[in-house]
Amino acid sequence: MGFFAPIPWAILVIHILVLKNKWNFAATKVITGLAVIFGWLVISYWLFGNYQILFLNQFEGVFAKLAGFVVLAVALTIEIFTTRALGTRRIFGSSELVQTKKDRLITDGIYKYARHPRYTEHPFWFLGLGLLFGYPALILFSLYLFLAFAITAYYEEQELIKRYGEEYVIYKKKTPNFFIST
Repeated sequence: MGFFAPIPWAILVIHILVLKNKWNFAATKVITGLAVIFGWLVISYWLFGNYQILFLNQFEGVFAKLAGFVVLAVALTIEIFTTRALGTRRIFGSSELVQTKKDRLITDGIYKYARHPRYTEHPFWFLGLGLLFGYPALILFSLYLFLAFAITAYYEEQELIKRYGEEYVIYKKKTPNFFIST
């Protein structure tokens, strides 16, 4: 949890900087990296001192464990199909930061069904683990991630509209955000 907590906000900052044409790869990479490391240190320090909160109120139940396995299977499936659609280079965001002429909008594979499958996948990992092992803290953390990634997705979409124009607007109209039409 300590590792994942600042990641949505770092992604959000990167998308805002790219959107506003203030992305300088070398300088911003250092600033964003330092901010994420600082976030990790603060959160890790707090978790280390308050680790017992994570393990309070553990619950049991066959239904919760089965639901946890199902949610983890869904997360793994999303991971596999996303990696297949993007390839490892795009998975780590390098194409977003350093665009090339070969850069194109991905609308096939899993991206036919959701515009942000990765932003769905990550919270599912924590939700599944929380249900499987009975830790409410992990379930609450998954809700935090859903909210953080929903905010991040909004700014990412502004940047994608700027980058791909009408092609992204059309894609956005016909494809749900997180597998669910709103």
